[in-house]
Amino acid sequence: MTNINHKPLLLLAIICLSMMLLPQPARELMYLHIDSFKQGQYWRFFTGHFIHYSWIHCISNVVGLLLLSGIFHHTKQATNWILVLLITIVVISTCLILFSNQLEWYVGFSGVLTGMYAYASIKTFKENAGVSALLFIALFTYVALQTLEGELVSSVLMSDLKTSSYAHAYGLIAGGLYAVIEKFYLAIYQKENY
Repeated sequence: MTNINHKPLLLLAIICLSMMLLPQPARELMYLHIDSFKQGQYWRFFTGHFIHYSWIHCISNVVGLLLLSGIFHHTKQATNWILVLLITIVVISTCLILFSNQLEWYVGFSGVLTGMYAYASIKTFKENAGVSALLFIALFTYVALQTLEGELVSSVLMSDLKTSSYAHAYGLIAGGLYAVIEKFYLAIYQKENY
């Protein structure tokens, strides 16, 4: 097996940083604004995850991506980060649109990042049990505590931003379930080929 290819993670960091260079009105056109999406602005389904409210918000998610790359740099498991990215975006956006009661708009990569961490911690559990278990427990605890506060919680980084705890929960579920399904699929596939 080959090492995880971290180029997609670095590319995601560059995309998030680059989007912050757009003027504010252009960035607002990319928010996952629920009503605008329902009126046919379907690009918001994807773009809302790459747009951030402020530089602090963006940099915190970019640091999270770099930490993800650093924590799992030693693993020999092949990972398709793009597929994980797409699955978590689809699950988070769909669930926010269908089930959100208070949320008018959503921006940021933290929900997807939560899903990517969940995926990586389950995917690499066999070869990195201690770090993987600790990380998944920390993620689960963080999401559970946020979710208990309600749908919208104050951002740790900015007092004027409310973030969706549900986006983090949907990301955790999407990334975790995808990792488990993939593990079962690979186990069955390997048995059939022997």
